[in-house]
Amino acid sequence: MTVYNRHSKPNTLFEWLLGSAPVPQHTGTAYRSKLHILHVCETSMGGIGSYLNLFTAFLDNGIVSRVVVPDQHSVQLDTRVETIPFNRSKRGIAPLFGMLRRMFGALRKPGADIVFFHSTFALLGLLAMRATFDRRPAIYCPHGWAICRYTEGSWKYHVVRHVEGLLCGLADIVVNISAPEQRLALENGYRGRHVLLENAVPDAAPDASDDIFGDEGALHLLFVGRLDHQKGIDILLNALENASQVRNDLRLHVVGSSVNEDASLLSMSHVTSSFGWVDKKEIDDFYSSADALVVPSRWEGFGLVVAEALRNGTPALVSTSGALPGLIEPGRTGHVFEPNTESLTSLLLGLDRKDLRNMRPASRQYYLDRFTVEKFRREFLNIISEVLAEKAVGRNGKSGAYGFYPPEVNDAESGNLLR
Repeated sequence: MTVYNRHSKPNTLFEWLLGSAPVPQHTGTAYRSKLHILHVCETSMGGIGSYLNLFTAFLDNGIVSRVVVPDQHSVQLDTRVETIPFNRSKRGIAPLFGMLRRMFGALRKPGADIVFFHSTFALLGLLAMRATFDRRPAIYCPHGWAICRYTEGSWKYHVVRHVEGLLCGLADIVVNISAPEQRLALENGYRGRHVLLENAVPDAAPDASDDIFGDEGALHLLFVGRLDHQKGIDILLNALENASQVRNDLRLHVVGSSVNEDASLLSMSHVTSSFGWVDKKEIDDFYSSADALVVPSRWEGFGLVVAEALRNGTPALVSTSGALPGLIEPGRTGHVFEPNTESLTSLLLGLDRKDLRNMRPASRQYYLDRFTVEKFRREFLNIISEVLAEKAVGRNGKSGAYGFYPPEVNDAESGNLLR
């Protein structure tokens, strides 16, 4: 049960700015069969949107999610995810205050047992919540630490390292989406309790087509993502141009478009076809039809496209950046290259279509072993059980979350639950 202490006047600068008078406190005296998670994010584009959609898998566990999200990005979310929208027609201070207002509005109402903050700018929400003396359980996931975007040793690198390294410690749990991300945080002395929970993707569409490209004699490569500097599309196009001067069977199919201002404007070569963004219901047709996915990113916190390719049995050619090399088994489910034109050119020249086809069974099995939604569900339930147990103690000395118990416990003790 949530109890609100109302004040005659705001007690912090944040409350004065945002008009949020109540400060919630949890008593742990009421028992119910559902747990409510409030997600807060400044954007839900790309991997963050896919991550949030994973929480529909928890509905059967009695866990309900609501998301504070830009109205312009809500289309990225599953229709079963309740949204609390704010306007973000462009980046700036105003959208951030819009995010905070919507967050505090949701916190003032019952049904926010855990607050889950996503990506760097959401740290402002975590700071604001703690500044109002709200001590309810909080989780933070960076979805790729921001320092990876800056040159090591630069002033921006040092500023970002200190800011995110300090603020992330305000959360009860910091979820790292890959082992390299967790190592990076620990090596830089980031505060807080850090855990590893790898991303997951739903299984492939059962009716996915594996022949949409035609041209059976060609070796079909696939790129999926934004056409910008981070994703390394320029590295791939340059390498493809070099390799095509030696072999004429390479075909590159590009799914995605420019998003950031630093988007690569390189012209596509004659062996490349571009499809823009495709419906998620059709994306498995592209993965299944490709001989290999190419991921030439300059930095990557995880790389959901690799897991999406593997679920279709498609091997991945990944750069050595960030978490990418740890997402495959070189020589068994794909290959690794340095994120530069020369290294990728060499790899493209040595590719054999038959060898790639032989990797498909192992690639599919690798997905089943590491990246399923069910695995993510089990591991996340363990995380929230731990963090909630530390915040409250249920009846009879058993650890609980303000009266919430996972379904496994609810089933066994259904007669003891207060409705």
